[in-house]
Amino acid sequence: MEGAWRKWSLCGAIACGTLFPSAGCAGIIPWPWSEKHPPKMTEHRAEREAYYAARASDPIGSRQIYKHGKLWPPTPRPTGPANLPSHIYHAEHYWPHPYNCQDQDYVRSLSAAQVSNGWVTMTTLYDYHFDETQQLNESGQMQLRWILENAPARHRYAFVQAVNDSASSERRLAAVKANASQLVGPDQIPPVLVRVTSPLGRPAEEVDVIRKLELKSIFKPVITPPIGTNTIGTSTASGGGS
Repeated sequence: MEGAWRKWSLCGAIACGTLFPSAGCAGIIPWPWSEKHPPKMTEHRAEREAYYAARASDPIGSRQIYKHGKLWPPTPRPTGPANLPSHIYHAEHYWPHPYNCQDQDYVRSLSAAQVSNGWVTMTTLYDYHFDETQQLNESGQMQLRWILENAPARHRYAFVQAVNDSASSERRLAAVKANASQLVGPDQIPPVLVRVTSPLGRPAEEVDVIRKLELKSIFKPVITPPIGTNTIGTSTASGGGS
C-alpha cells in the first residue's frame, strides 16, 4: 500500500511539473491544451490555409527552451513554437534563403552609402572654387556646369563648403544659385546646401606652383668620366708603363 502511494505521488509530481510549469518558464513553454495544432485534412480548406499562413513568418531553426534552470542552448535562439514539418522542409530545400537575401541587401546598402558619399564629394564646391569676394571663379563655374550636366537626378545637389561666418556662406549660396540660374533657368536650379567639410585635394594652381618649385630645386646632372681615364681623356693601362 505504501509503495502504491509513493508511485502515485511520483506520477502526480511529474504531472504537476509538466502541466503547471514555474513562473519563470510559463512564458516560454506553452500550455498543452492552449497550443493550436495544425488543422486536420477533414477541416475546411480556408481554415488550413489561414493556419499555415499565420505560421509562415516563423523563424527557421531550433528553438531555445528553459529546462532545469537553464536555457538550452545558451546562445540566442527563437523561443516560439517549433516549425511545422512542411516549413522545415521548405527551409532546408531552399537554404540559405532568406539569409542570402538579407546579406545581399546589407551589401547593397553599404554600396549605396559609398556611392552617395562619393557623389556628395564630387558635387561640393570648396574654398578654391571661390574668390576673395565669395563669388565663383573660373574653376568653380566649370565645376558647377559639370554638376548640372553629369550628376544623376537623385544626386544633383550643389554643396558649398561652409565659411567661418554665416554671412560669407550666404554669399556663396547666392553666387551658386545665380550662376545655376544663368545656365539652366530659375526653375531648374538644383538644391544648394551648405556643407561643413574640408577639401580633399588642393587647387590646380597650387599643384602647378609646387611642381615648378620642385623642378627648379633639381640639381643639374653631372656626368663623371669613366674609371681608368685621366683628365686629358687618355686611358691608363693597369700595371704601369711609360
